[in-house]
Amino acid sequence: MKTFMNKIKTLFRDMKVRKKIIVIYVFVELLPLVLIVAVAYTNIAHLVTQREIENYQNVLDMAVSNVDSDVKVYNNLSNYISYNDTIAQIVNTNYGNDYDAYEQLTTTLDPMISSVTNFHTDVKQVTIYTKNATIAHGTTWLPLKEIQKKSWYKSALSSDTPRWIIDQKQKTVLNVRRMPTLERQNQVGILVITLDYNDLFKSFDESEKYNYGIYVADEHGVIYSHDNILDDQDLLSFKEVKKLSKQKNNRVLMATSKEAGWKVYFYRSRLSLTSAHMERDVLFLIFALGIVVILSLIAMHWMSKYLVDRIEALTKNAESIQEGNLEVTVKSNDHDEIGTLIRSFGTMVEKIKFLIEEVYEAKLNQKNYEMRALQQQINPHFLYNTLSMINFMAIESGQNDISKITLSLSDFYRTALNKGSNICSIADELKNMNAYLDIQQMMHDYEFEVDITVDDEIKGYETPNLILQPIVENAIGHGIDLLEDRKGVLSVYATATEDEVYIMVEDDGVGMDEETKEHMLSQNSKGYGMRNVNQRIKLLYGEEYGLHIESVVGEGTVVTIRLPKRKFVKRDPQR
Repeated sequence: MKTFMNKIKTLFRDMKVRKKIIVIYVFVELLPLVLIVAVAYTNIAHLVTQREIENYQNVLDMAVSNVDSDVKVYNNLSNYISYNDTIAQIVNTNYGNDYDAYEQLTTTLDPMISSVTNFHTDVKQVTIYTKNATIAHGTTWLPLKEIQKKSWYKSALSSDTPRWIIDQKQKTVLNVRRMPTLERQNQVGILVITLDYNDLFKSFDESEKYNYGIYVADEHGVIYSHDNILDDQDLLSFKEVKKLSKQKNNRVLMATSKEAGWKVYFYRSRLSLTSAHMERDVLFLIFALGIVVILSLIAMHWMSKYLVDRIEALTKNAESIQEGNLEVTVKSNDHDEIGTLIRSFGTMVEKIKFLIEEVYEAKLNQKNYEMRALQQQINPHFLYNTLSMINFMAIESGQNDISKITLSLSDFYRTALNKGSNICSIADELKNMNAYLDIQQMMHDYEFEVDITVDDEIKGYETPNLILQPIVENAIGHGIDLLEDRKGVLSVYATATEDEVYIMVEDDGVGMDEETKEHMLSQNSKGYGMRNVNQRIKLLYGEEYGLHIESVVGEGTVVTIRLPKRKFVKRDPQR
């Protein structure tokens, strides 16, 4: 062993200096670098895995929170109907004849129940079952005997609070409970609210970018399941998921619905998307490290001759950059390794400057995304519930005008919000405009007339949402409202060619001169609503589309909307 070591020492002493520098670099610099990179990669991989688990947990908590919000809304709706004295009085009255019953049910009960389905589109049906309902009145009031054989009847009969009955195989969702207001009148009544199965659990299948599966279970078993697993071999049964959750395996996460008490199990693929990225990154790291090693060995070969002067200059420049002065002062036209290193240093500094700016912009974008995520958490249910309450109160008080304007306002905001989508059908856009016009006509005491003529075929094409309302508002405010000698008329009609759709909004108001018309869609226009509509259409479809205005002073104005002819296909706004 001693003789072997002596031979190694002799061989090292006899080496040329250039080779000695290479050997020293390999043992002193390169091997520790490889070890540091390996340790750093292991730590980064662990941190990335933890971040991925936290990300999945956030996705799960958000989905459960959204479902809890919906469940709370429907429970409150059930409580409101169950404790409504007006409804209780209607269904508990013994009517002298069928005509009296029919009149009371159709004029009071039906509007109150139908307004619920109008304000809550997820509600498919609301039914009250009582003993004194001898015959069925549509789906609103039915005899109690029709549900007495249902498996959930005894559960509903014994509960003063809403109970959720969900059948995954039949895709049915029922909110059932006993009506306490009828019980006080020695009557038995069961309230059943039928909901859309897919809409109730939609929060669990909106994150398509994740590689995951979900099971939702109540005390009787699975009530909902969904998976977005890329590899079928990673699919897990409900039994396997429950077993892994008890073992606290980080592949399975669990959350509990506070409102309904459901258990939500979330499991991810063994090979997550982040793991795939890490595998790609390590291959790139090995490749980059190999390139660095090759270049370094070549540089060491010439270091003995050209190292000192240029390295010192390079060191001073690096110290200057370390202090924050990102300016390269060392220049070299040499084509050897040191010259290449100096030029690479300059390129690296430029990239660092670029990356600093890029990271700054990324932070700004992150803040914007966080703000947008907060905005998307705003749930319009509060607005709809408030309008629903106003409508109920108006109906009970016999204020039909208040009920009408409340329903119109509800329709306007529902179609305007459009569930976060920028695209809707022309039919939905017309519905939004009609709701706005109903409100405007009531506000103007019906001082102007409305004529809308659009073929059903054209209503099936797509359009950006909320483009007609600003144009109609402009026509009323700057055209019809200024008339003094006659009653104005607002007309909306449409036509289509082989490739395009044209929607015209025409008023016979005071019109506008050429200068006003030219500036209406310009950047300096005060009519920002019209300008905004024009810009949105151009951004979505191209410069050849948008608004065109024709106007004659004293005769009126026609605004033509030019759109590409595309069939409307309902999209998911969360994707």
